[in-house]
Amino acid sequence: MNWKIHNVTLVAGVGIAGMCLAGPHDKPPPQSSPKAVRMDAAQARLGVEADWLAQAKRPPDARHFTMGDMVGGGDYPTARFIRQGYALADDLARSGADVARYRAELKELERLLSEIPEGAAAEARERVYLDVRRVVRRLAFANPLLDFDRLLFVKRFTQETYPDICLNHMPWVSRPGGDLCVLENPFSPSGEGQSLTSILNGALGPGHVHGMDLEWDGERIVFGYARTKTAEPPEGWMDRAANFHLRRTEEPTRLFEVRRDGSGLRQLTSGEWSDLDPTYAPNGDIVFVSERCAFSLQCNEYDKDETSCNLYTMRPDGSGIRRLSVNKDGDYLPHTLDDGTIGYTRWEYHERSFAYIQSLWFVRPDGTGADVIFGQHLQDPWALEDVRSIPGSRKLVAVAAGHHTLAIGPLLIIDPTQGLNDAKGIAIVTPNIKPTEGGMSGAPVPEGGVTDTCGLYSTPWALSEKYFLVAYTYSNTETDAKGYALYLVDVFGNKELIYRDPAISSFIPIPLRPRPRPPLITGSFDEHAAEPPEDGAPPRPATCVISDIALGCDGIDPAAIRYVRIAEPIGWPYDNTHGGHRYVEDHHCQQPSGEPDLRDNWTPVRILGDIPVEADGSACFQVPPDTAVYFQLLDENRREIRRMRSFISFQPSEQRACAGCHETRNAAPRPNPAPPAAAARTPAPYLPMPWGDAPLSFLRDVQPVLTRHCAQCHSGLKPKGGLDFSPGLTSFDTAVPGYGYNRAFVTLLDAKNGLITRSPAREQDASVTPPYAYGANKSKLGRVLDAEPHTKRVKLTPDERLRLDAWIDANAIYHDRFVNKRAPQPAYDYTADPELRGKILAIHERRCAACHDPKAVTRTDWIHPSDPAQSLFLTAPRTKCEGTPYASADDPDHQALLELTRQAVEKASRFPRRDLAGARF
Repeated sequence: MNWKIHNVTLVAGVGIAGMCLAGPHDKPPPQSSPKAVRMDAAQARLGVEADWLAQAKRPPDARHFTMGDMVGGGDYPTARFIRQGYALADDLARSGADVARYRAELKELERLLSEIPEGAAAEARERVYLDVRRVVRRLAFANPLLDFDRLLFVKRFTQETYPDICLNHMPWVSRPGGDLCVLENPFSPSGEGQSLTSILNGALGPGHVHGMDLEWDGERIVFGYARTKTAEPPEGWMDRAANFHLRRTEEPTRLFEVRRDGSGLRQLTSGEWSDLDPTYAPNGDIVFVSERCAFSLQCNEYDKDETSCNLYTMRPDGSGIRRLSVNKDGDYLPHTLDDGTIGYTRWEYHERSFAYIQSLWFVRPDGTGADVIFGQHLQDPWALEDVRSIPGSRKLVAVAAGHHTLAIGPLLIIDPTQGLNDAKGIAIVTPNIKPTEGGMSGAPVPEGGVTDTCGLYSTPWALSEKYFLVAYTYSNTETDAKGYALYLVDVFGNKELIYRDPAISSFIPIPLRPRPRPPLITGSFDEHAAEPPEDGAPPRPATCVISDIALGCDGIDPAAIRYVRIAEPIGWPYDNTHGGHRYVEDHHCQQPSGEPDLRDNWTPVRILGDIPVEADGSACFQVPPDTAVYFQLLDENRREIRRMRSFISFQPSEQRACAGCHETRNAAPRPNPAPPAAAARTPAPYLPMPWGDAPLSFLRDVQPVLTRHCAQCHSGLKPKGGLDFSPGLTSFDTAVPGYGYNRAFVTLLDAKNGLITRSPAREQDASVTPPYAYGANKSKLGRVLDAEPHTKRVKLTPDERLRLDAWIDANAIYHDRFVNKRAPQPAYDYTADPELRGKILAIHERRCAACHDPKAVTRTDWIHPSDPAQSLFLTAPRTKCEGTPYASADDPDHQALLELTRQAVEKASRFPRRDLAGARF
């Protein structure tokens, strides 16, 4: 498979020797023979009592807690559990449950508790505490919502390596082990009559389940499975630098389906990419997470090779795989919500901090209408994950997590109707539990919630706004491999153990029964539009209509908004031949020697073009499908007024409308009796950039303007104003020849010069960008060019000024392509060639030492990248140097310098750094 990403042709690794892409595991799997085991009721009771004691006393070291660490003694929160029991009884009574017996028992135990004399033995207090817990457990399990007798869940060892949602798809993140399991009579208070069935029972060999969902009729289960060669993890599974090797030797995670009775086991996906975390769509299709997008993860050190995931869908039989989202940073943990849409966690590096980038989004099952649910511009928590609907409610359940963490943390109720980015929309069910990274916004649920003293929650399933099935560990170590067990919790503070296997963790509790099928959302997309046209033409574009461009832009004269710019942030490629390709200069996150830290953007940018805005503030335009795009509002000079620090993608032929800039669904559009003028016309054509629609390159698209108009004064040993706009190359990291900028770019972006105002691409907070915050209108460079003496000396053409302005408004990026870490022939970077520098220095020591420090004039950034004869140490005015170093260009040393630079430039053109490919000067 050959594919091309914006002038960089890469070869995906199909059929590479040793790569585990297909083979015996892609044959029809053997049918499973489920194994049912009767549970020991006495052992179950002991486990429950041990758990009650664990809730009564904080473990001495919660990081390494096991149930065996818990002993009785000390004070018991008996009175609190009595109060919580009363509150639970009151709520269940309102639902029609008969709770009189439980209230009477609690009242009697309340009397006994009050009669325990001060100084009584701990055993007496423990006995009453346990008796209270027995009553509350029977009461909790009498909840009418628990009207099912089988609980489906997953046993697996908790992810131990790469504890990060963006890396959970690696097949080797967990130890092999576990199964799809069914617990019969899960709410038997005493454990009587319980049995456990292992559905797969080894049918797929060693490995682990990676995501699971139950079909609406309750009969079929779709799941991901990561198979391993042995019952042990592969060698190097804890070493992230081994990713490249492991991806080529270990089988990817596949999707499978099986009936609840173990019959009909079948494999749904295959190929070189991992597929996982499936969810059934309302029409029976399966939405899942996959590496098929072939994006490299946009973070972590240079020696890591890691992929991102996007959302995909397929028909029930595994055919018709189609992409739903285009996100260079990753979409994760999809679940079908009760309104028929797919809720998921979206990772979003786009002029954002590394931390505040994970929010809740939704998309229709056909891939249209993607938008935020909650938290896109909320600072804390850093991440919201594992979102599911709460039955009969517009609210959602989720967990709060950090950036470098699993989908694990405090349990939350999310109410988007309070505002998409308002902390009032967060109610914390477990207020004492904090995210393992970052802060926490919101307030405890009004009922108080579960008052844990330690631990973490995961994979919640809502029964109502008050009752939840969850996975929980007492450990504060999120990667606790065996510690997660299944619980029933409520907002009143009660927490009852349902099932624990001390040898392995349990996750994803789902009632094993039919459930209401969400509504089918139809009419928004023609599936055939996603199929490639027979004539080989590109897929049909999406059409976008903006009805009121100034809505949400308070403080801006609507008449000032004259254009909308459409641009694409380009994802980092990944292929199994070369691994992850890099963009930012970040080799081991080192700072460059002698150069300022420029904090370059996360990705290249391709400007598709600008669209004129109608007089009534409307605009209509087309967007290529399956392409991430973001928008900017421009003034009459096509300079930025406001930017979108997010991006979105569209399906072929999708029709999409929005009311304004940074629209929220909580604000009504402004009344307008007339329809938008743009909607009545054909989509406007793009006004192109001077360089077309190729990704923007500083050397190719901007440097020629600076060379023509600026470098004559601003170059050399003493450039005017200390500003050097010459085209010479600079080195950023000598270990990576593809890293580096040029002298003019370094000058423009050096903060001490203050010439460019741009969004700090990797340090920005989560807030919405205000108007005129960044870009050409805000930058000093434009003001200088518009004032004397530059208005007399510098005569930019409209094309040249647009180049400068558009480059700044693209957040002043430099590179238009990526670094291949495993290129067959490494690039040659003469700025990092010590032998070349030494030969030039030797000549300068002979000929220049009378006037200059030879090292000061031995600058490889003075070598002209395309015309060696124009290198600054060859063109410097000879009359200013005592002794006239070179009487003429025929001087042997002059010729030697010219030949050295010529050879260097010629070699650099044959094996170019990424910035030299296609560059002009």
